[in-house]
Order: sequence, then structure tokens, then C-alpha cells
Amino acid sequence: MRAVLCWLLCAVLTGAFAETEIFLATLAQFDPESNTIILKRTGKPDMNATLHKKPRLWMNKQPADVEQFRQMEGKQVMARVSVGTQVRPVVREMADPDTWKWLEKVRRGVVKGVLQGVEDNYLVVELPDKTRFAYRFTPKTRFERDGKPATIEDFAVGETLYLAPRLLSNLDVMLLSVSNTEKEANIGRERALPSIQGTIQNIDRQKKILKMLTKAGDLREIRYDENTEFTFKGKAVKVEQIKPPARATIHRTRDAEGNDYARKVTIQPNN
Repeated sequence: MRAVLCWLLCAVLTGAFAETEIFLATLAQFDPESNTIILKRTGKPDMNATLHKKPRLWMNKQPADVEQFRQMEGKQVMARVSVGTQVRPVVREMADPDTWKWLEKVRRGVVKGVLQGVEDNYLVVELPDKTRFAYRFTPKTRFERDGKPATIEDFAVGETLYLAPRLLSNLDVMLLSVSNTEKEANIGRERALPSIQGTIQNIDRQKKILKMLTKAGDLREIRYDENTEFTFKGKAVKVEQIKPPARATIHRTRDAEGNDYARKVTIQPNN
């Protein structure tokens, strides 16, 4: 029994430290039913891997099932693989190289698309290249129209939208913000990031508030206190030494009331 428990503990600990590798390879063999996937990489040993129980497979800028993906056998693919465990590497995602480049674009930054419909908490949009992608929205997704709070019902099929996506660890793509303007989508995306870049316009030392105009054009008020770390050129400085306007990066978190709090402020030289 002790040996079994030790084995389980080792497996859990090893799995916790699994890493992800993304690389170009030739799909030499693809037979998930017999647990056989062989990836050939230039200058490296062949990788014998297992397909994830919920894999993301893509062909021609569309989702593909296992049977469809068999067409890629003998061809080059981009692969996302979990490695570093005691078991065989696990293929979590594969796509033809052109589709992989497309995925990099549609899952990052701010994306422009025409709304095609809403299906089970997903927005289906047509992108400028006439491909389609489904983005998941949640109660945390920020919807805005003309700078004012909105809901999904406020947008119509056929309307051009700007979407700020985020790739999750399970490879689903969640929407941080949706708007009919690119600026507001960028602001919504920025508000979800842990670090903010911009210019400190004013410092209210009595209320301990930093007023920043962010890179996305958002005017933010962020609280600080005696625990906030201020640095300039790698050295600690006091808040009294900062003379607005000052370019800065604010590493923020949320306080107990859910308000922005400056954990660290890095002041940058004004060009």
C-alpha cells in the first residue's frame, strides 16, 4: 500500500511540473486508437506521444476531428505538447502551419469581425479573411457600445465588432471585452491585464491616488500606500520624488473592495 501511495504522489508531483513545448514537426504516424503518434523533429529524436482526451485539431483554419486529421499524416504540423512527466508526452493541439499562424492572430490582441450569431455562450464571428471563429463569453466579459456598458443583446447579427480574446490553459478562447469600437475593446483588454503602461498625469498624495492615462487611452485612478514599491532605473525612489507627467508601468492587483491597487510602480525616463 505504501508503495502505491508513493507512486501516486510522485505521479501527481511530476504532473504538476509538466511543461509545454510548441514546435514544427512531421507527423510520421497518427493512430490515436492504438495510442501511436510519432512526431519527427529536425535534429532531435522522434517523439512518441499520446493524444489528449480533448485535443484541439485544426485544418485549413477550421476545427477538425481525428478522422479528418489523418490527412496530415506524413506532412508538417505545428504541435503543442505536454512534456516532462513520467508518462509519454501528450499532444494537446496540432494544426497545419498556415492554420497555426492564423490561430496566433485570432487568439491575441484585438480582433475585428462581423457577428454571425450566438451559440451556447459563444460569439461566432466572420474575420476579415472570411474565416470564422467562435469566442466564448462569460459573466466577466466586458461588453460596451460607444463607451457605455452593454449586453450581448445590444449587438446585432451583421454588425462589425472588436473583440479582445484570451487563450486559456484549456485552450479555449475567452473574451475579455467586446465593443463596437476598437479603442474600447483595447481598454477592456487592458483592464484585465496585471500591468498597465502609460503616463502618470497627477498624484493625489493626500488620498494616495495615482491618476494615469494608459497606453490604450483609458484614464485610471489607482490607489497606492506605504507598501507600494516605487523604482526608477532599478533603484527605489519615494513617491515625493516623482514629478508628473511621468511615464510608468504599474503592476496592479485588487484590494479587499475590488479597487485597483498599485503593488509596484516602475518609473521610466521621459524621452
